[in-house]
Amino acid sequence: MARAPDPRIEQAKAMYLKGIKLVEIANQLNLPEGTVRRWKCTHKWDSERSDKKSERSHKKGPPKGSKNALGNKGGAAPEQNKNAEKYGFFSKYLPEETVSIIQEMPTDPLDILWDQVQIAYAAIIRAQSIMYVKDRDDVTTTRIGHKDGDTVTEERWEVQQAWDKQGNFLQAQARAQKTLEGLIKQYDELLHKRWDLASEEQKARIAQLRAQTDKLTGNNQELEDMDGIEGDIYGGSK
Repeated sequence: MARAPDPRIEQAKAMYLKGIKLVEIANQLNLPEGTVRRWKCTHKWDSERSDKKSERSHKKGPPKGSKNALGNKGGAAPEQNKNAEKYGFFSKYLPEETVSIIQEMPTDPLDILWDQVQIAYAAIIRAQSIMYVKDRDDVTTTRIGHKDGDTVTEERWEVQQAWDKQGNFLQAQARAQKTLEGLIKQYDELLHKRWDLASEEQKARIAQLRAQTDKLTGNNQELEDMDGIEGDIYGGSK
């Protein structure tokens, strides 16, 4: 039976469309920032935000005699408004959705690296179901070519035996886990270099992640039900 959608998704979306930053949304809803960021991408909130901006851009300007631009030569943004200065170059050459992503990205090196750790870890978890091999009789047959001739019809098929698929999976998983280990090591090293500047959340992440990777490698449990681990990654029900 499918799980009911998390009601906080709509709450977070409404807040985002009002212009509230992802970090603030996460704080108000008591969620990890990565969870809110994942919801934003999965449910394409930016497309709705762009539609609202487009609607506003077609509205008429201020009425005649408006004092809005007084003291603001040329009607430009106030001097203290740094948005144009900070993102003007990107806005000129990149799509609006890309600029929106840049504006929402974390700037702290530890948070940037942590996002990469989560992405790498989530990819490994997702691969468990995609590359799952049921048993030794789990054979995949795929037609990879078809050609109709005057007298002969030619077809080409690729057959993957269970041991082929399992071997490919183990090799891919080993490479992915090596990448994840490297990212965790980088995070740990950077954390201790910046220990006095790091937040309590940034410090607690390593212990949490090591507990999660114990689950992945099977040190503490059998890896039969991935729901619990995915909940650890994403911070709540899917």
